[in-house]
Amino acid sequence: LRFHIRASAKIREIRTRNVIGKVEGSDPQLKNEAVMFSAHWDHLGVGEAIRGDAIYNGAQDNATGCGVLLELARAWAAQPQKPRRSALFISVAAEEAGLLGSEYYGQHPVVPAGKTALALNYDSLPPLGRTSDVQVHGAERATIYPVVEEAARRFHLTISPDPRPLAGTYYRSDHFSFARVGIPAFSIDSGHELLGQPPGTGNRLADEYNEAHYHQPSDEYHDDWDFSGMELYARFGFLINREAANLPKLPTWRAGDEFLAARVASGVRQ
Repeated sequence: LRFHIRASAKIREIRTRNVIGKVEGSDPQLKNEAVMFSAHWDHLGVGEAIRGDAIYNGAQDNATGCGVLLELARAWAAQPQKPRRSALFISVAAEEAGLLGSEYYGQHPVVPAGKTALALNYDSLPPLGRTSDVQVHGAERATIYPVVEEAARRFHLTISPDPRPLAGTYYRSDHFSFARVGIPAFSIDSGHELLGQPPGTGNRLADEYNEAHYHQPSDEYHDDWDFSGMELYARFGFLINREAANLPKLPTWRAGDEFLAARVASGVRQ
């Protein structure tokens, strides 16, 4: 089948900033290495008006992730005994323009990729309450996965498979930029089995959000939002990165993975 496509394109310059916080580790040597938490703080801004509203708020996508990131930083800094490695808390810009902020960080890191143990990303967490499952697509590709599984057990969470593997979800959020330079990285995403709700409710509400509010001005905050699920995913990620920050060896990608060569090039051996 042969076909021709014509599409218009526009190139524009974006001037923006990544915002990074650091909590130093407790080990005199390993504090030069780090774990990372990230979330993108941008959205689409002011755009085409829909039903008279031209402000694309990005309340779920991704003010939810930013809220989690700030609380993770607060909790990490409050630990009386800091983990051995340092921790970075990165609010990346221009995600909606093509992961540009995280790509920039990957090329200009505060801590080199070869000294970064793990990168956990939060992107668009539905404010629907707690679930019995969690999504960590791509985590199984890294040697850190047993730590992820143990964290899920401790929080009584089932790790759900990717419901749409053909959508290429792993390659569409900021963790991908970190993986490209070799850092084991994945996003912690909401599960869909809502506690106290009939089976399938979470999937139905996720579909409704994607149809009616994703990248729309109507992605706005509402007073009836339930943040308990976000708290759960924050604690889950906190535990994973705390374990990673104390590991004797840096995690890497499993044999045969497409990002392993970049990890080896960064100086990390299996």
